Amino acid sequence: MKRMSRIEISTMPGKCYFILYLWCVMNFIVSTGGFKAKRCPTPCQCDFTSLSHGIVNCSYSLIRALPLDIPIPRNTTVLDLRYTGLPEIPPHAFSHLENLKVLYVGGNDITHFHEDSFAGLWHLELLDLSPLHSDMNFDYEAFPANLFRDLILLEVLIFGKMGISVQVQQGYIDQTLAPLHQLQKVTFPSLLGGDSPFGCGYNNLTSLKTVVFHGVGYVTNIRKHTFAMLKNCPIERLAFINCGLDTIEYGALSSFPHLKALDIELAYFISITEAEKFICDLNNTAIEVLRMNNIFAWRNGKPSVPQWIVSANTFQCLKHTSLMTLELLHNRIEAIDFQILNILTNLEYLDLSGNNILFVLENGIELVRYERMFTQMLKTNLTLCRIDHNINLAHMVTSQDVPSNSFWYGRPKVPLEPAKYSYASPTHKTKTHKTHDFRLELPILKIILPENLEYVSVSWLATHNNNIFPCGTFKGSFYFFPNKLRYLRIEEVNLKTICAPFYGLDWLEFLDLSYNGVYFLPKSFFDNFISLIYLYLKDNNLGPLLAKGGLHPMYLPLLEILDLSVNKISTIPKDFFRYLESLKRLDLSDNRISKIYFTTTNFHSIEFIDISTNQLTALSLSELEHIRNVNASNLDVALNMSNNPMDCNVCDGIGFLHLIIHSNMTTIFSNDSTCYVNGSKTSLLSSLSRLERACDSFSQSNISSNQWLSFGASLGSISAVACSLIVAYIYRWNIKYRFFLLRRHFRNRGVITATPGHVYASYDDNDYYWVTHVLLRHLEDEDQLDVIIDQRDFIGGASLSEAIVEAVENSRKTVLVLSESYVLNPWCEFEFQMSLARSYQSVIPVMFQPVPFDAMTKSLRKYIRARGYIKWTDNPEGQRLFWKRLSDVIFDENNILTQPEKDELTELM
Repeated sequence: MKRMSRIEISTMPGKCYFILYLWCVMNFIVSTGGFKAKRCPTPCQCDFTSLSHGIVNCSYSLIRALPLDIPIPRNTTVLDLRYTGLPEIPPHAFSHLENLKVLYVGGNDITHFHEDSFAGLWHLELLDLSPLHSDMNFDYEAFPANLFRDLILLEVLIFGKMGISVQVQQGYIDQTLAPLHQLQKVTFPSLLGGDSPFGCGYNNLTSLKTVVFHGVGYVTNIRKHTFAMLKNCPIERLAFINCGLDTIEYGALSSFPHLKALDIELAYFISITEAEKFICDLNNTAIEVLRMNNIFAWRNGKPSVPQWIVSANTFQCLKHTSLMTLELLHNRIEAIDFQILNILTNLEYLDLSGNNILFVLENGIELVRYERMFTQMLKTNLTLCRIDHNINLAHMVTSQDVPSNSFWYGRPKVPLEPAKYSYASPTHKTKTHKTHDFRLELPILKIILPENLEYVSVSWLATHNNNIFPCGTFKGSFYFFPNKLRYLRIEEVNLKTICAPFYGLDWLEFLDLSYNGVYFLPKSFFDNFISLIYLYLKDNNLGPLLAKGGLHPMYLPLLEILDLSVNKISTIPKDFFRYLESLKRLDLSDNRISKIYFTTTNFHSIEFIDISTNQLTALSLSELEHIRNVNASNLDVALNMSNNPMDCNVCDGIGFLHLIIHSNMTTIFSNDSTCYVNGSKTSLLSSLSRLERACDSFSQSNISSNQWLSFGASLGSISAVACSLIVAYIYRWNIKYRFFLLRRHFRNRGVITATPGHVYASYDDNDYYWVTHVLLRHLEDEDQLDVIIDQRDFIGGASLSEAIVEAVENSRKTVLVLSESYVLNPWCEFEFQMSLARSYQSVIPVMFQPVPFDAMTKSLRKYIRARGYIKWTDNPEGQRLFWKRLSDVIFDENNILTQPEKDELTELM
């Protein structure tokens, strides 16, 4: 018969296709569950990633009542109804959702549930009722005894915190929770007094492992019998979040023999004795993690305990436990006996942040300083040691509103991913080759670190100067024994100098020395961190060291993030970043950079460069070429140029406008910058076109003027031409001066930001520090004069010659800061000649450094012989005379400078 049927179908192709069509339609309907079943209820959002998994999110939508006009799809597995204004959950509202596994209903106006509100949810695994309504009580009226009878697979139940005035049912609604045999985690409201013991229904919760009490700060006293009915529950994690624990009767924690993790966030222990008694109550548990954060919180305007001296006896009772993580945060610890490290032999993670630790104790004897604390740590088996925000800024360590990372994972959150170790030091292949010199300078100080230590973080430890590595008493090298240290953070401990290089930290990936005011490091300090990925050096004083080439180029081929912000950097050597081929983020913000000299050609991975808040006025062609090379790799590069005095409305800004518009680089400017672009680059295109026309027009007008002058000169006689040339040479500086004034007149705008003032300071860049920190500070702050200097008051992109002439014209006097470098600088000679062209008596020479007379130009030498100068001296009495003479000359146009004495002339000559 089967053979006959097959023949019949093969000879009737029309019937075959019809049957195949019906079969496909039926399978489509069955597999999709029908079109209507997959329609998303209004105003919810739905995501049906598969036939067996669907998410319906109605949170923060105004629903008001169930059921919805469009039914919730039957294949929904996650349903979110938080903050929808629901006043109740009607009986059997979800009974058709047979596959529902996760349900959120908190944040509504529900004050009680019907006993059939969750009927039919046989496969529900997580039920989140938080936050509960403020008028809701924790009793059988709000949570009927049969409310959870169908939730036989429920694993997580979250009630959340409740109001202080809530009424708690005797037995803690144990009959309601009794059917939840698979429950593993529950979050209760606060104990609210702790006098009411848990009911016998909790004996049925044989899978319960995690219990969290989430309070509102109300004072709680726990009795020994409070948790007696939880003894049969295999509870491993217990947290009291903002529960206001005051006193806990000894033996209360014996109800948790399987307890491994305990987290207390904000408590009001009435005394140190009460806290230590609570710690010792853990002796009968399997404790591995203990976190106590702010356990002596403020109450009635004062802390319950003003200071805590942690003695060895505090943890002596836990000697035979397996405690691995200890966090004592924000507890006003003033001293600690580090013999506890010898007692807690299994301790791996120690965090003492947010305290006031100044001293350490050893066998109850107070030591002089805290250095001994680190010596004790070297003898331990620690993996992490953290003492952040100590003494200063201790308030930054606050209580958490949720259980900590240690509570869930057995250790604090570490900043780096786990690493795999080998006995050999790590080696890395790089494209750029550079040979290392590992010859250690003698003597070699060998430092032993704990074998498993990976993370060390110390910040805000003290405010005095720390000469841990004094330059005057130790010369040589620090060698760290083979170790696993990967993270080292030493912030704001006033570590001004490190005078010896470090060797042996081959696994170090993260180094942070920020906020220390570091001004000296060995030249090869960064050569030996071959695995370094993150380097933070923010808010130090490394600028002068870099300017004089005091550091080798960084050979850190794996480095991805480098922060050199707030370091008073004005100059960076050309090849300083040459070997950073993996660098992704470079931060040079808040420095004094006016020119970019360093090469960027090896930035193969760069994503972000921050040069904001510097003194960049324009980028030269070579600088623009460096940036183009970075952008040529088609990387998505962002360049932050905000808060720099750069002007894109001048002719010198054309090149930079081309870079912004025609490259893929994202350039960030301040909102008030002339280079700012928000969204489209159309506005910059129009600015570029206008600027190019204006600059071309100005150039053509100059050409036209020169042609007329040439034509007029050609009509004169040879003698007139000769005389004109002679006169022009004699008065060439005056002619240049008048030419620039005329050019400024045609521009109809200035090229300096300062208003007309009293003094223009002419100086060489090598004397910049004295000019800004001594001369300007006296003239502007004490004499209340308006002073113009080039690096501060000239508009970026403008012609330097025009800017100098305008500054001289707008000033009553020009002060020449004479030094050996000054007389060799052609721009300084230009400033001197322009000042003479304005007025012979407007020039004030100040002899900042002795200058050989024959080193001066002829005109400067002639002027000083005729007019004299004012001499700077390091003698305080001489300085007072210097400032008086300088002030008199500035305010008196006819004042004759004091002539050099005969012996002074001899010294100059």
